Amino acid sequence: MSRSTRHGFSLIEVLVIFAIIAILFALTLPATRRVQGAASRMKCSNNLKQLMLAVHSYSDRYSVMPPLTERPATSTDPYLPAGYFGPGKSPDERLSWSVALLPYLEQDNLFKRFDVEQGYAENLPTAQTTVPVFLCPSSPESSTNHTLTNYVAPSGIGLGAAEQPAGTAGNGFMGYDRRTSFAMIKDGTSNTIALMETRAGLGPWARGGPSTVRGFDPADAPPIGDGRPFGEHGGGANVAMVDGSVRFVSGKVAPHNLAAAITIAGGEPFDLD
Repeated sequence: MSRSTRHGFSLIEVLVIFAIIAILFALTLPATRRVQGAASRMKCSNNLKQLMLAVHSYSDRYSVMPPLTERPATSTDPYLPAGYFGPGKSPDERLSWSVALLPYLEQDNLFKRFDVEQGYAENLPTAQTTVPVFLCPSSPESSTNHTLTNYVAPSGIGLGAAEQPAGTAGNGFMGYDRRTSFAMIKDGTSNTIALMETRAGLGPWARGGPSTVRGFDPADAPPIGDGRPFGEHGGGANVAMVDGSVRFVSGKVAPHNLAAAITIAGGEPFDLD
């Protein structure tokens, strides 16, 4: 009578196989993360390009940049500062420039649901709508809190720059209750930052104030990186220039170079590369 022979793996062989798999996984994980990071960075760049296309479409219609939108036909002033809606309200109680761009982001129906004569709190149910273009895919909040935004407009140099009137030295692309046109970008549209990404102090996309408009203090160095004023991706951050192009700025950028790129009429030489 023949005896059957059982074939299989010994415990040592199984352990060796698992060890090989673990090593292969460890070797491929960094590459996988790099690919995912590059994809997220590209998607973020595309978000900024979409936002800048909307800014240009807005400017084509009104000859100025946000934050502005139309008042009702009964008003003598055709503009209403978006981000600063609600007479007498502080900036963070008002609606943001993001709201003003909705009609140019294929979100006209959502825009019509906002009462632009009221502030953020009065529009809260509508403001909690998800608009993916306002969130960077690398942000953890992109899967947990869809009401936030990673994109802010630089108001200029100094934490209180947003409150400065038009024509003030050090002004940036947007500010509270002031209007900016392409003609005011004396440093050149390809040399001036219009929008930046951030991971610090995130706020709702539809809310005015620091949630969507921020000043920059060059003393707050480094300016880009985890927990810093600007930045989202490893090693740097995407920024959108006024001409609509998007650049990746290294986290090692000198603060004075970033400050020079933020001002609209400073005339300072700088290098973001």
